[in-house]
Amino acid sequence: MVELEDIFYIPVRDKYLVYAPLKRVVALVNLKALRQIKEQLQTDSPALGEVESLLERLRLQGEPIPVPRTGTLDDPLFLGIIPTRGCNLACRYCDFAAPKQTSPVMDIQMVKNGVDAYLDLLTSVGKKRAEIHFFGGEPFYAEKVVHFAVEYARLQGAAAGIKIHFEAATNGIYNEARCRWIANQFDTIVLSLDGPADIQNCHRPAINGKDAFNIVTRSAHIFSESPLELIIRACVTSDTVERLPEIAQWISKEFRPSAVCFETLKESSLSREAGFEVPTPLAFARNFINAAQILERSGIEAVFSTADLRNNRASFCPVGKDALIISPDGTVDACYLLPEDWKRSGLNMQLGQLNGASFEFDWDTLQQVRQLVVQNKPLCTDCFCRYHCAGGCHITNATSGLPGQYESACVQTRLVTIALLLREIGQEKLVEEWLSDSEALAVSAHQSSDRLFKEAKK
Repeated sequence: MVELEDIFYIPVRDKYLVYAPLKRVVALVNLKALRQIKEQLQTDSPALGEVESLLERLRLQGEPIPVPRTGTLDDPLFLGIIPTRGCNLACRYCDFAAPKQTSPVMDIQMVKNGVDAYLDLLTSVGKKRAEIHFFGGEPFYAEKVVHFAVEYARLQGAAAGIKIHFEAATNGIYNEARCRWIANQFDTIVLSLDGPADIQNCHRPAINGKDAFNIVTRSAHIFSESPLELIIRACVTSDTVERLPEIAQWISKEFRPSAVCFETLKESSLSREAGFEVPTPLAFARNFINAAQILERSGIEAVFSTADLRNNRASFCPVGKDALIISPDGTVDACYLLPEDWKRSGLNMQLGQLNGASFEFDWDTLQQVRQLVVQNKPLCTDCFCRYHCAGGCHITNATSGLPGQYESACVQTRLVTIALLLREIGQEKLVEEWLSDSEALAVSAHQSSDRLFKEAKK
């Protein structure tokens, strides 16, 4: 008997997109074929006619449903280090409330203890690969801390036979010597760069109010010429959404990233004060797809995080995957956002703390955080995006509503995901027609349940 859970259908104009994410099946059919597929799957009757091949694929064993982690914490996703919440930019939409210039900086002994605790944990279970990620604020605003962490971790990792992957999220604002050191020492850099000079200088001025565009683009060029993987992250507002194709063209001409991650504005007090607004889901979907086509011609991937089709997942982000993120005060958290942000959402992300060169975990909190998965998000129950979006950010996305009561962020994700799935099966023309048909878009985006079978037959 074929498992019927997690087979979805989405109307796209006069056709239907059939999607089974756990089976890696995507197909476009008409209404007659859709009805035939449903009947033959329900009755286990032999596959017949034009849908025979598709039915055979739908009847294959799929991937396991992504589930929460269980047991002891012995395989962290990565070690995160927040050297400081401080920053040398004054981004006009920043949602970090920490003081820019007076935030605490992590003590070097704290860095040493954190690296030792992490490598000891990996060694105890025979792991030979590690990942250390740096977050902020701007991590390189505390450049001595990052420098020590990388050099010390590389030395200790080599002694333990552990290869370390270094990654950082950064604004690119540092001198050329520091930039070249980063290019030589890091494996992946996620660089915030919103677009050409007028956009970047408007969105992300330096803390002294001056333009910082020339510095960050110099960094982007250095990273592009180095062996590291460069990922560019661009924040998109209602003012810049129509310029995404232009931004994509500019990036592909100037730099050599592996991917460009376009993320829509998250509202904050600063963004409201600056008059920035979130783009409409339709405007973002249309322009994201156009930008993706431009980037792909240069071998660059376009990414929208909640519509990332590469892997099925139970949690959108590192939360719930045993990532260990150390703050300057030595607390060990599951999330890099500020504690006040968690608390406003009624969540506790503090997994424990460093005690000398050891982790002390709060096991009850760890288990609670591990349960922040899509299966526990009512809004996502019947959505075809559930194993890619997984409900989005646990802090900023409200997912406690009834199935089908989609918010604007959900609609945005649904539209982009449909377009990407259609492009995956070569339906470029249909994507263009569908994105120009407001009525059809509304039907696709607001279908209350995408499940082909409301109650799956076991």
